[in-house]
Amino acid sequence: MDMTAEPTSVATAPSTLGQALSDYVQTLKPEQRRTQETYVRRYVEYAGEGLICATLTGSKVESYAEAQIRSSDPAAPERVAALKAWFQFLKKREYTTANFGINIRARRPMGRASTAAVARIEETPIEMTAGGIETLKAELAVLDSQKLDLIRAIEIARSDGDLRENAPYHAAREALAFANQRHKQIETSLRRAVVVDRTEDDRSNVGSQVTVTNLEDGKQTTYKLVSAREANATDKKISVESPVGKMLVGRRAGDAVVVTIPRGEIRYSVDAVSNAL
Repeated sequence: MDMTAEPTSVATAPSTLGQALSDYVQTLKPEQRRTQETYVRRYVEYAGEGLICATLTGSKVESYAEAQIRSSDPAAPERVAALKAWFQFLKKREYTTANFGINIRARRPMGRASTAAVARIEETPIEMTAGGIETLKAELAVLDSQKLDLIRAIEIARSDGDLRENAPYHAAREALAFANQRHKQIETSLRRAVVVDRTEDDRSNVGSQVTVTNLEDGKQTTYKLVSAREANATDKKISVESPVGKMLVGRRAGDAVVVTIPRGEIRYSVDAVSNAL
């Protein structure tokens, strides 16, 4: 079989925001267009008309709302309503796997009473696989053990006398500072982590296993799509933010994929998508 030949049929690529917007506008009544199209178009221009709808995440949508919508804006209610309707449309038409309208809200002015509330809003969920969460928990346990050892090492080194020339003391303090910083990072990630469950979806996304064939050399590979925090090339875990990962998001078995890299293009066929936990 000549694997260098172009595929005889190419599956339709996932719709972009720009294409979805064109479809959405056609569903609006004239009076709705005047009040809604402008707000939705602003979002699409901000996110990028060429962005594939299936790559949207709740955190991305919420980040937009946090940066662009203020409750002090008189038009905020209309803007929020328009965007909620837009994201509901995307979910209904299966452009996205979830209704991200729940992530749209007007940001409240910062004040003493609202500081805690805003802090909670800014801690947007982080989509991770169950395995990725368990890996972070295991690392946290290791760090806890290391911190105790480092504290003992600091106490022993301190007892040796002059701290200015005490290399073991300073090395242990630096190691403890690094361990504390990493500990906080993991705790924050775990607090915000949500396990991805798309077992009833046939499209690929974070947590999916995607088997592809390189149409140039015929090599078949199975990748695990994960968050940037879980990426590990050795284990074939690729980030959905990487060039290949981005193009494999939102795919079904039978799709054809073209990945652009610095040295040219790589063509893949998607053989299988598994969302089993």
